[in-house]
Amino acid sequence: MTAFFAPFVGLLLMVTTTGAATAAPTALDSDPLTMTTVGGDEAAAKTEAAMKALSEGSVDLQAPLNSVKVAEVKVNSVTTEEGEFTTVTLPIGGPYSFTSNVSMVFDDAGNRLQFSETLVSENGEGNFNVTTYVDGMVTSDQDTNIAFMTDAELKADLENSQSAGGMKADGGASTQAEKNTGACIATVLGVSGVVGSIIAYSCAGACAAAAAGVGVPFCVACIAGFATVGGASITAVATCF
Repeated sequence: MTAFFAPFVGLLLMVTTTGAATAAPTALDSDPLTMTTVGGDEAAAKTEAAMKALSEGSVDLQAPLNSVKVAEVKVNSVTTEEGEFTTVTLPIGGPYSFTSNVSMVFDDAGNRLQFSETLVSENGEGNFNVTTYVDGMVTSDQDTNIAFMTDAELKADLENSQSAGGMKADGGASTQAEKNTGACIATVLGVSGVVGSIIAYSCAGACAAAAAGVGVPFCVACIAGFATVGGASITAVATCF
């Protein structure tokens, strides 16, 4: 097994050679991050800045530009001990699967600090494949060994999971789920096990190689994965790593 410190403060993520299968929860060394949905003029301005970066090519997008779902953008404020940041997460559609996205992080002065891209697709084995990029550089290309499902099947599974109970009221993970990162994420976000596993693979693939020295005290790809499915409890998800 390989261990590395993810840019979530104080989290030691353990990955198997096959990807993001398991993780060992560790104590947070400092106050957990908080994430708040941003709307109105501020969200519109950040979305415009993100789309301008994509259209002008200053953000090196791997997916076709016309696959970006601007109407489904998620803008969030992330508060840390090092200041406040804003993330803009834009879902990516066909030919890619649900949870694919491109995400950018801005500081409180509006400067773009980092971007990530997660592309989820079907590989030749009929499984979900998760490819992650940080600042335009591929960081991971993983066969999840999870049988591929269509977007309609994934979303139906997601809705069933959420209607069955949603995120745990105490924001924590169950004892069983703590043994598996994907299952743990599924538990705390109230999503299906498949979606939880895809997010786990995205985190492992990008966070292990996240660029250092850019002033971003968290893993952008993980934030994007939570935002894509509507999750905003970083504190709860942190218990999975």
